[in-house]
Amino acid sequence: MNPHWNIDTKLVHAGERGEVLPGIPTVHPISMSNTYIAPLATMDAILGGAPGYTYGRHHNPSVDALAEAVRELEEGEVAFAYASGMAAVHASLMALSLRPGDRVLLSRDLYGASLNLVEQLFAPMGIDAIEEDLTDLDRVNQVFIRYRPRLVLFELISNPLLRLVDGPALTQMAHQHQARVIIDNTFTTPLMAKPLSYGADFVVHSATKYLGGHGDAIGGILVTRREHQDRLYSQQKLMGTILGPFEAWLIHRGLKTLGLRFPRQCQNASQLALRLHQSGRFKQVHYPGLTHHPEYRQAQTVFPQGLLGAVVTLDLPGDKAMVFKFLEALQLVVPATTVGDIYTLALYPLIASHRSQSAEARQAMGISDGTVRIAVGIESVEDIAADILAAAAWS
Repeated sequence: MNPHWNIDTKLVHAGERGEVLPGIPTVHPISMSNTYIAPLATMDAILGGAPGYTYGRHHNPSVDALAEAVRELEEGEVAFAYASGMAAVHASLMALSLRPGDRVLLSRDLYGASLNLVEQLFAPMGIDAIEEDLTDLDRVNQVFIRYRPRLVLFELISNPLLRLVDGPALTQMAHQHQARVIIDNTFTTPLMAKPLSYGADFVVHSATKYLGGHGDAIGGILVTRREHQDRLYSQQKLMGTILGPFEAWLIHRGLKTLGLRFPRQCQNASQLALRLHQSGRFKQVHYPGLTHHPEYRQAQTVFPQGLLGAVVTLDLPGDKAMVFKFLEALQLVVPATTVGDIYTLALYPLIASHRSQSAEARQAMGISDGTVRIAVGIESVEDIAADILAAAAWS
């Protein structure tokens, strides 16, 4: 600090860019700076591709720390953090340089916004979307033979009907037909599955959900192989989709307790699903741990013991008005449009996640006017069950 500077100048620069003393913080700090200073030769090298920081749209230490943490958990080679899960899905599609006339294969009951992304942004560019039931591998093989899709995008546990796709088998099939594989691992998390280990090309997460876990930050993560690094980095710089540093810090902090939160949520979901099924108050209770679930046996073999997901989906015997009464009668469970929080949340696909799908499309997926998704939290399962059963009785 120049002692001769005017006080107005000192107010701007005092305390900034001082000597960095020895000592590494136990918790990775939040780096909120838009720009970074370095000797000009070093700055030139960084802007040319050398490791380092210059501008927050390119790189940020807090964001890189989160991306590295998820990369290690997913056992991938590179990872990028985005402003939302949908931005991560978009980036994975953009990385494949789709061209007019290309076809993409989507799980028929994929998250509604992912379907909308392809239908509304890629279809106008001449990309054809094929939506199929990916649990029927014989039929899927025929789709590959007939349509030659460039990629297949799916969730290991679908949203909201919790159907299970055989990730390893479908990945192998797709590669036999020279198609890339994008797997949304949001509902399963790295605790249940590591799709890159059996050959998936891209793994995406809505880090807003279980990775962050506390309902206070929105973000997305994409993990892949090094061959895609340069293209993804270039696109992220140009499009400005990088995650903010404060959100990255919040999600990274939440990630540290995933191993405590998620097993508790899965245990709660398993007990809740059984209680609600046994109550007889619902047309259907969807959960992979229930013996009537179509992929019950598969779930027992492909996922770690005790981890079958933390979402339970209900089919209420009624219409939209009846569902509204049910949701309004809940006292503990919070009607909200997300999953993965420590709180138990209820979502109505008809007005939220699958609002943009036609009635015919929802019917084909198996989503009725009475379908409600329960994202189970870490509260007492007795209290959660009592609240839902009381609301169902009242409605």
